[in-house]
Amino acid sequence: MAPKRIDRKSNAQLQSLVGSLKQAAHENEAPVWKAVAGRLEGPARTWPSINISRLERHAKSKSIVVVPGKLLGAGAISKPLTIGAFSFSATAREKVEAAGGNCLSLLEMLKKHPKGAGVRLMG
Repeated sequence: MAPKRIDRKSNAQLQSLVGSLKQAAHENEAPVWKAVAGRLEGPARTWPSINISRLERHAKSKSIVVVPGKLLGAGAISKPLTIGAFSFSATAREKVEAAGGNCLSLLEMLKKHPKGAGVRLMG
């Protein structure tokens, strides 16, 4: 018999988000959402913090990117991107929107792209 799993996260919104991501991954056969849920289940100190300069280097214009952590504002961005992240710094949000992009929460991103098609995981 397998040991009973204990939820280690005390944030109810985070628990709900992880459950929604896992459910969407299962129902839509979308491994990207399972990978994001797995990252968010781990300790917050291991969540990635990505600078927008990294997105500028590695993401193509008008692509959809998911960051299972925090997007930070160091660097510059010149292309319009749709970015879903657990959180954004104020400067990162300003720079992405000034470049013509969108900043979405992970739940909003999940609702917009439930099948995960074309969604790129970064971090």
